[in-house]
Amino acid sequence: MKSFFKVAVWIMAVVLGLFVWNVTPDFRPIVTWVLAAAFICYVLSAIVEVTVKRLIGDELLELRRQSNATANRLDVLDRKVTAILRDALEQRRLR
Repeated sequence: MKSFFKVAVWIMAVVLGLFVWNVTPDFRPIVTWVLAAAFICYVLSAIVEVTVKRLIGDELLELRRQSNATANRLDVLDRKVTAILRDALEQRRLR
């Protein structure tokens, strides 16, 4: 449904653009500059989108690596604490 609305908007924009281009030739330079500016803005927004996605992806990978390292450290710490507690429990049982 979203793509249908995009296509409908583009068709309406083309029809309106052709109408303004043919009916009012005095506005052709304005229409040309508006189209050029719109294209430049579109290209810049696409570049920014790709850059932001790449940066966020890199940050997520780094966070994932850090969380894996933290999980490994926590596992080691958990094993050490468990061993200490078992040893203390055995010592207490012997008394």
